[in-house]
Amino acid sequence: MEIQALTAEAAVAAIPALVPVAAAIFDDGDRFEDLQQDAAEKPGLLLLLAWEGDDCLGFKAGYRRNETTFYSWLGGVLQEARGQGIARRLMLAQHEWVADQGYRYVTTETYNRYREMLLLNIRMGFDVVGTQTMPNGEPKIMLRRALTTSES
Repeated sequence: MEIQALTAEAAVAAIPALVPVAAAIFDDGDRFEDLQQDAAEKPGLLLLLAWEGDDCLGFKAGYRRNETTFYSWLGGVLQEARGQGIARRLMLAQHEWVADQGYRYVTTETYNRYREMLLLNIRMGFDVVGTQTMPNGEPKIMLRRALTTSES
């Protein structure tokens, strides 16, 4: 498996090909029609793609929240490719890139229904820093991880 990192315009340009993968991963009826426009508006966009040959097995996207914090926005792995450590490898690659850019923290938000991702975040050093109740009553879980850099 190979991980490809794309930033800025290249990341935005790759979004249309990623839409069917995202729709299959989340399988909640979202067709991600606005994903490319949403991505184009994100400062410091990073898109990581996990490839097996010509097949995209998963992705991880994030962007700059402020000078010290990077937000891990959206990502996942196709159901048939889960259990192979792909999400972990994508997360490690993201955090390495983020630390190299000088960020000190990575934040993310998830839901309890994405239990595998929640557990991976906790195993990878994220702390739960808050929750928010969504209009549908579902709690959103907010997490943050402090990065270690070679300067620290």
